[in-house]
Amino acid sequence: MPDLTLSKMGERGFDGPLFKAAAKGRAHVDGGAVRGWLESVVLASLLFCEVASAVVGAEAVFFSTIVAAWLVLPAVVGLKNVLDAGCFYMLISLGIVVVISVAS
Repeated sequence: MPDLTLSKMGERGFDGPLFKAAAKGRAHVDGGAVRGWLESVVLASLLFCEVASAVVGAEAVFFSTIVAAWLVLPAVVGLKNVLDAGCFYMLISLGIVVVISVAS
């Protein structure tokens, strides 16, 4: 249970261990809005490239975009969350393959 008593300054502040841990785990603490926008554009373009290569049937390009995504993910989400984000990205990639194969 977090300590909700008055802080040393005499006010109820955000200096507890839960707040510090949450602030430390944020992905965009120092990046700002432009970085978040850029990360979204990079991942969306990689997914679009996967869809385009799956539609055309270019397996080498499809594989290259997956490798590029795994190389970019640590910079986008951080090293702590790279496996979770990578698994989610691979599920989306699998969905792309299934949808394209069913459609054709």
